[in-house]
Amino acid sequence: MVAPERNARGDHGSGSVELVIILPLAMILLVLAVQAALWVHADQVVQLSAAQGEQVAQSFGGSLAAGRARALTTATVAGSDVSRVSVSVALLPADIARVSVSGDAESILPGLRFPVSAVQSGPVQEFRTSG
Repeated sequence: MVAPERNARGDHGSGSVELVIILPLAMILLVLAVQAALWVHADQVVQLSAAQGEQVAQSFGGSLAAGRARALTTATVAGSDVSRVSVSVALLPADIARVSVSGDAESILPGLRFPVSAVQSGPVQEFRTSG
């Protein structure tokens, strides 16, 4: 019977060393992936809230105050992942409604801020009689 061949270097325990090196790197990558997903989601929420605010502000019968309220409601709804929300609505020359929404994405990394912002603008719809 032939005896099993032994490794001359003796690699017993190398799996533990590899695990100690690989596991923290994998955890860091996982945390970064989750943070990136939170940032992308917050960016989409801010884009949506600016678009909805602009739609309400420019619609026939709408107002700048109603547009601001709609954008703020959309950005702060539960699960939006946006904090420190700031909404501004302005009426520009040529009756253009401009809605600007900004805030911070939720952060799982302590001490870091991930700002998100969006701006939407469009003409205010109004009824005009021909004459």
